[in-house]
Amino acid sequence: MPNTVSVIITTHNRPDYLKESLAAVLKQTVLPKEVFVIDDGSSVSYEEVLNLFPREQFEYVKAPVASGANAARNLGISKSTSDIIAFLDDDDVWDENYLEQHIKAHDDGADAVTCGYRFLETPEKIHINPTQVITTDVIKKGNKFCGMSGVTCNATLAKKLMFDEELKNSQDWDFFVRITLENAEFRNIAKDVYFYRRGHNSISTEVANMPLEKVFPRLKAFKKHKALLGKEAYNDRVANQILSQIGKKKNKFRWIALSVQEAGLTATTKVILGKDRLRKKFGK
Repeated sequence: MPNTVSVIITTHNRPDYLKESLAAVLKQTVLPKEVFVIDDGSSVSYEEVLNLFPREQFEYVKAPVASGANAARNLGISKSTSDIIAFLDDDDVWDENYLEQHIKAHDDGADAVTCGYRFLETPEKIHINPTQVITTDVIKKGNKFCGMSGVTCNATLAKKLMFDEELKNSQDWDFFVRITLENAEFRNIAKDVYFYRRGHNSISTEVANMPLEKVFPRLKAFKKHKALLGKEAYNDRVANQILSQIGKKKNKFRWIALSVQEAGLTATTKVILGKDRLRKKFGK
């Protein structure tokens, strides 16, 4: 029998975006067995948008409180009854043959699949990683593939792993690492098959404006996999996280000092000088 698919769309306070993502799911060349729209405790109404679609084609589930994307994904995973689970963030949009291509990769033996994408605002800009097989050695260097909107996973594996609800960032990377540690067949489709929306870059704005102490929860994923990463790679990842958006931050030298404290002088210097941004960051 052919593989069946459950689609999990996670959404929070963005009904207009959901209208596009849900429409794309319901227009797939291979339709999913079930679609779950998991509303992560939104404070705005979705009724107007939901009423645009036949209700028998999806199930809308609203969490009582906002608990984050990983909790919403786990809720969807717990409801799935299919062979494969496909994840989609509400602000991204799949090509019509997205599921068809992912299912083919699973039919060919993959346990989990990623793919390339193009930017919704600038479709001519495309991100494709040519790597076809994702191993632990490949992924421990960072997620250079895609976010969760480009991921499908064997349902049994997804239900075993689940998502770490304590992580505030690097959620996809943590999931990918744990997939490889299961010795699963993790493949990448080296084609762009969906649109990724950068939007108003709210994450970058949040990182640039957050107080110093807020960075520590953002280091949890790296600390979790510190032994796997090794000292040098761990320090590099921590320094990159602490110094992210450094050019837009106040008290730049406090952030640099924190990076030296947490990741060491070598990693801190590498991040600043290696990207050749020293003059741009401090010349403003």
